[in-house]
Order: sequence, then C-alpha cells, then structure tokens
Amino acid sequence: MTGRTIKNHPMMDLSKESIILQETKRTMLFTEKLIEPYFQALERCRGVPQMDEHHPEGDVFNHSLQVLRWSFRESIDTDLILAAMLHDVGKAIETRGHEEKAIEMLGDHLSAKTKWLIEQHMRIWGMVLGDMRRQGKVKYLIEHLFLPDLILLARWDKMGRDPKRKVIYDKNDIIERLNRCVEKRYKEVLQ
Repeated sequence: MTGRTIKNHPMMDLSKESIILQETKRTMLFTEKLIEPYFQALERCRGVPQMDEHHPEGDVFNHSLQVLRWSFRESIDTDLILAAMLHDVGKAIETRGHEEKAIEMLGDHLSAKTKWLIEQHMRIWGMVLGDMRRQGKVKYLIEHLFLPDLILLARWDKMGRDPKRKVIYDKNDIIERLNRCVEKRYKEVLQ
C-alpha cells in the first residue's frame, strides 16, 4: 500500500446508502436454494381445482400466480409478496382450513409477518362481510400492525381471478423480482 487515496472507486464509497446496498447485493436474501420450499409448495397446486363460482381462473396454481403478479405490481414488501404467492398452497392438502395447512407446510420457512397474513387471509372477509361477530376478533384485526397489508392481500386475492389470464411461471424471474424489491426497500429506508 502506497498510502494514496483511490478516488471515485465504487468500493471506496462509504456513504450509509452505499454500504447498505453493497451488503444487500452481497447477501441477496432470495436464492434458488432458499426459496425452493416455496416453489415446491406452489407447484403442488397445479391441477388442484377450485369452485368455478369463486375461481373462474382455474386451478390454485394459476390463481396464485395471478395474485403474485398483482403483488409485484403494487408492493415491494417481500413478506407481503410471499404471502400473496403462498396464501392458498394449503389447498393442495385440504380446501377447508387451507390457511392452517399452508402454515404446517411452510411454517419454518416463513417470516412472522408472512405467516400471519396467510393465517388471516380468509378471516378478513368474515370481518368485512359482517360474519365475524366476536368483538375481540374484530378488534384484533382492526388494531393489528399488518392490517393494511392484509387488505392489500385480500384485494389481490379478488383480482387474481381472471379466467383469460395465464401467467408464465418462471422461477428465476420470481427470484430476480424479489431481490429487486429488497434493493428498492433498502433504498426507501435510507431516504
């Protein structure tokens, strides 16, 4: 080392934003190995039928991809996006109580937020439609930190029912989009 300062070198940028972005790029959260359990759960939904009355788009797999597509359009929150992708994977085992089945399948691989969103994605309809009578349950949802995210998930769940739309399933594209969301999220946090 000669003691000279190297100017305008990307590794010498020590701003807070640069350090966090470099660390993010170095340790991208989503790799094929990390996300493989999600893909396996999702792929089990191919050909799993749904009631045409509520799901004219076809099987659980196509519905989940449509919901995922909407989530990428409207959010960069990867916990919420993963909840959108995985909210119905429990239907591969059982339709009634599929939220619990999804948690049983993936619980160890999910963040607390993603898990909560999947668990609650059917209950929000009970609250909104007036079927939820217990004030304690209503209060729990209304006062919960993740309620705005749950509302978005419910929105996408409804929007992901287009019988004319077939979404292309590309694992690498999903991983790249998730990692772009992580990078955007870090940039937002720093501003």
